[in-house]
Amino acid sequence: MALRHLRARKGAKFISLITYLSTGGVAVGVAALIIVYAVMSGYISTFRDKLVGMNSHISIYSLRGPIAENGAKEFRALKDVAGVVRVNPVVLGQGMIESKRSNTGGALRGVDTNDPGWLALVGEGMIEGEISSLISSTPSILLGTELARELGVNTGDQVRVTIPTGKLPRSRLFSVGGIFSSGMYDFDSTFAFLSIDNAASLLGMEGKISALDVRVENVEDASSIAGEISKLLGADYWVSDWKRLNRNMLSALGLQKVVLLIILGLIVVVAAFNVAATLIMVVLEKTREIGILKAMGASSKTIRRLFALQGIVIGAVGSILGVTLGNSLCWVQNRWHIIRLPGDIYLFDEFPIHTSFASSLICASVAIALCYLATIYPSWRASRLDPIKAIRVD
Repeated sequence: MALRHLRARKGAKFISLITYLSTGGVAVGVAALIIVYAVMSGYISTFRDKLVGMNSHISIYSLRGPIAENGAKEFRALKDVAGVVRVNPVVLGQGMIESKRSNTGGALRGVDTNDPGWLALVGEGMIEGEISSLISSTPSILLGTELARELGVNTGDQVRVTIPTGKLPRSRLFSVGGIFSSGMYDFDSTFAFLSIDNAASLLGMEGKISALDVRVENVEDASSIAGEISKLLGADYWVSDWKRLNRNMLSALGLQKVVLLIILGLIVVVAAFNVAATLIMVVLEKTREIGILKAMGASSKTIRRLFALQGIVIGAVGSILGVTLGNSLCWVQNRWHIIRLPGDIYLFDEFPIHTSFASSLICASVAIALCYLATIYPSWRASRLDPIKAIRVD
């Protein structure tokens, strides 16, 4: 009966058109919510994965300057802290990298080439050369793709790295042992990897390291583990986790996600108003039929249920279409990467989308609930009709 009421009688097809438009409005709103949620979730998740992939989960610095390398061995006890997977020394610095074609600044990172975890991580992103070149007899360097492109070098070419600090600038030739891609523009245009011995020698830090790189089992627990390590080491050390170092960026992304969902959620609210308007017009167009139903014994409660069901049908059909449309568009983007991003602006060049069943279910449920709320006034209005006056309506 609810479905028959949504179909206009002959000569009043305008009601059916409005019903279709209301259903389409719900579908568009649900699809927009699903797509925006998937895009923001994918962007934040990809940003986090890239961030914690190339950087330390937890960084430990001495407030008294560089850490003695032999003293760093004492920090191996940090592995006993619950959740810590490995602890490795790193040497950090900045220098000028020069090729025959160009020169630019770069962030130098001396890494422990005996660390299998780091070798596996960077090895996944190698697009030219071999990561094992860092431990070859010839001093070698690994460059990010954007950094190598700016310098105009390929694997096997030579670059000169100059450290302009100190009384006399230090300079050394390195062979480009490989080119890697992290998938994040900021890293690929800045980072250059050296073996820890070559980096320490170049930076004048023989026998010392800049910091300790701590990797944890679950990156979401990094903050609490960093707190435990800070208590363990005392006030002479500064301990920071990846969330703290990127707090502003993560907060901005989280706020942006909430704001976009609220703004686009208004589309569903507008669609709910359309549902209310549709049902009001149905009441006006079906006044005589409603009067006949009441004259035959239908109660006011039955009439209210009838119109509530009509709103739920519009919401359910619109939600199903919206979920199908939203997830289909997300699948097409993930499959063929139709939309690309400028990496120098959005950090990575792919358009990351992460869909989930839970988000689709929530969006559909909210739409159906709003459509049900939109039926309250029309159903009340219909239930209040006087059957005698209603039947007399032509």
